[in-house]
Amino acid sequence: MPFRGDRGSIPGMSDRAATVLPDLTGELALMTDDIKSNRGKPVVRRFNELLDALERAHANYAICGAVALGAHGAERYTKDIDVLVADEHLELVVTELTGTMSELGREPAQGPAKQIRLRAKRAKTDRAVDVDLMAPVDAVEAWALATSVRARAFGRKVDVVSSEGLVLMKLRAYLSDPESERGGQHRTDAMRLLRLGTVDVAALRQFVRSDAALSAALERVLAAPPPRGRLG
Repeated sequence: MPFRGDRGSIPGMSDRAATVLPDLTGELALMTDDIKSNRGKPVVRRFNELLDALERAHANYAICGAVALGAHGAERYTKDIDVLVADEHLELVVTELTGTMSELGREPAQGPAKQIRLRAKRAKTDRAVDVDLMAPVDAVEAWALATSVRARAFGRKVDVVSSEGLVLMKLRAYLSDPESERGGQHRTDAMRLLRLGTVDVAALRQFVRSDAALSAALERVLAAPPPRGRLG
């Protein structure tokens, strides 16, 4: 496996000099606001606890979801932190977090977990900052993890899914539920990333060439006219 963050060494990914690391700080800062309380959410503390656990476990991971969107310039509010974690490291990370966090649930309930949701033990309400740890379940997520890039947040280095990986993850999520509001949000997220002009479209087309449904979804989004007003 190529060194994570060395985008030029990954087949199909064009060289792009990374003079400035993507920054998650702005997106994480959005999460601190809580309109239902006079106190902000403890996002910085929770993020540092998570990053400490990932580092102690020597985990192969990448921040994904809306937090990663913000790192690539497409900020939108989210209530939790999503992390892709290699299968062999998932339970190690959970063990490292057991001092401060407890499990809300895992899927599947029996056998090796593919998703584990955690919340701080001291959280008094469901307005806490939850953490979702997810093992890759398909080729898209495996590719997103393998092509992760270095970013920063609150002065620390962190690995995040690339803009290309996010586009494919969003399109795959959209295809799984295209008629729902959530599915539409995933499609909008992919469009926002593509319109920022920082996505290697050639690399995406090369990756999806053997997946007719994903390839067609990518081409439809690329050909779609810009929506009126601001993107969601």
